[in-house]
Amino acid sequence: MSIWDVTRDGPIEFKSAKVCPSWSKKFQKRATPVKVRAYIYLCVDLPAADNDGSSDPFIVCWDTVDEEKKTKVVDDNNNPLFYEVLELDYEVAAIDDLESYPPFIFDCYDHDDGVFDSTPDFLGRAIIEPEDCALKMFDGNIKHLKK
Repeated sequence: MSIWDVTRDGPIEFKSAKVCPSWSKKFQKRATPVKVRAYIYLCVDLPAADNDGSSDPFIVCWDTVDEEKKTKVVDDNNNPLFYEVLELDYEVAAIDDLESYPPFIFDCYDHDDGVFDSTPDFLGRAIIEPEDCALKMFDGNIKHLKK
């Protein structure tokens, strides 16, 4: 390694590949954090997970935060009405590009309070592609996409 002589070699051009090759490369852009509101209305025809032919369903939403986002439990119902809004945190490459968003994943479980069977039973999963969502924000104006 040689010492750079400013009087002989001139000022250092850090962006030139011969002086510092790693500095001449473009850095990858960081992902942009966004909040997505999930409006959860209802489930239809859930399978029975309890002995009485019903379920105690709740929905768990996947996002990039460690905190679990879930709805309230609806007791003894195979067609529950939730009517809840959950805020999900994601990181995307471009806010305006829906294809850079990960799919929205919603898992439905049966809540069990029993002493012997206290683990939730899996009832189903919904995977929603962001391109299939009904609304998108542009400059404060809501424009409808395909439903």
